[in-house]
Amino acid sequence: MSKEAMIQWMQNRLGKVTYSMTHRLGPNSYDCSSAVFLAMIAGGFLPSGSMGNTETLFGMVGTKLKKISRSEVQRGDIFISGTPGGSSGSAGHTGIFLSNSSFIHCSYTHNGIAVDTNDAYMGTRLKHNFYRIIEGGSSSNTDDKPQMIQLAIDGQFGNVTARRLQEYFDTAGKDGVISHQYKQKYNQNIYAAQFDNSLIGSNVVKALQKFLGISQDGLFGQATIKALQKYLGTTQDGIISPVSDSVKELQRRLNANKL
Repeated sequence: MSKEAMIQWMQNRLGKVTYSMTHRLGPNSYDCSSAVFLAMIAGGFLPSGSMGNTETLFGMVGTKLKKISRSEVQRGDIFISGTPGGSSGSAGHTGIFLSNSSFIHCSYTHNGIAVDTNDAYMGTRLKHNFYRIIEGGSSSNTDDKPQMIQLAIDGQFGNVTARRLQEYFDTAGKDGVISHQYKQKYNQNIYAAQFDNSLIGSNVVKALQKFLGISQDGLFGQATIKALQKYLGTTQDGIISPVSDSVKELQRRLNANKL
């Protein structure tokens, strides 16, 4: 087992690959967790074929990973950002330390594998957790789960669907909330919406409106719903139903990562 071989796998791809949650197994693109898994395989810490996401890594704590403090971090340790049970998609991140003050990771921000020295690049709104690999520890709990959220095709426009839409358009926050919406009968079943009378609108709605080629006020009203329904090829009634065919189609396309 070799931490240097693990690190070398990452360094060999530094600046040479891109970031992708959908094409995450190389050789030209990876996401944060697939890169860490493949690096750990290269170092001999995991058997060939092991794969998972940040949730899988959290599941290794106590068997393959030992929690340490930030001050204890040294070369070859890893970070996992996020909260166990809720770190899928953009709610999680991971990478490998080169020293106590620098780390290498596959980053959406850098569109590939990069080195950073600022802990903010571990995730500005996420809790940072630090671990040492236990040599010889069990790794039987890898599960091949992707980092990208896979939405249930339930037709309900809830927080998970909203967060996946925020990830797709890379809008600020990625909190699963469609903020500052004006409540009407057309949008009252958008369960992720935060309703108020400010008319400020939401960044992710503005991004969607720009994508649809319509006026960008950030409000998910009847006109925006109709434009989305037209684009998705569903009935254009301008209403999001409690269980909506339009939302189901949106969920399918988000799972494919291609609107």
